Amino acid sequence: MSILDRFSSTKGKATTSKATKVAKADEAKQEAFAKVSDGKEKVAAPAVTRKDSTADAYRVLLSPVVTEKSALLAQQSQYIFMITPTATKMDVRNAIHKVYGVRPVAVNIAKLKGKVVRFGRTYGRQALRKKAIITLPAGKTIDVTNA
Repeated sequence: MSILDRFSSTKGKATTSKATKVAKADEAKQEAFAKVSDGKEKVAAPAVTRKDSTADAYRVLLSPVVTEKSALLAQQSQYIFMITPTATKMDVRNAIHKVYGVRPVAVNIAKLKGKVVRFGRTYGRQALRKKAIITLPAGKTIDVTNA
């Protein structure tokens, strides 16, 4: 490239401006939509991973709590689960529906602080935990011992 190239004329040279590039992209989009709307060519939708999949449900519900108290509550259609500390009531509701196929009537969540523990002279604290008390409709039961 020489110094005088910047002064040369651009007449007759093909230039692509930003406007022409945008126009070509719009034409391509319109052609693609026309093919889909005519039904001539089916365009596959991109695979979307759903947030409320069954694998995610098992990440929300860590384990059922099987104690004497939870056995008594099970007679009243209430079940207790340990859940992740970041889970919300809607996350738990959707997870119960995905895993057990039953829509809960109510979901109550309780935060459990970690206990203070000692290792010799060193004090520490156990991790924060969360539990959810699930109330099912009357007459509905789930089997938490086999899940």
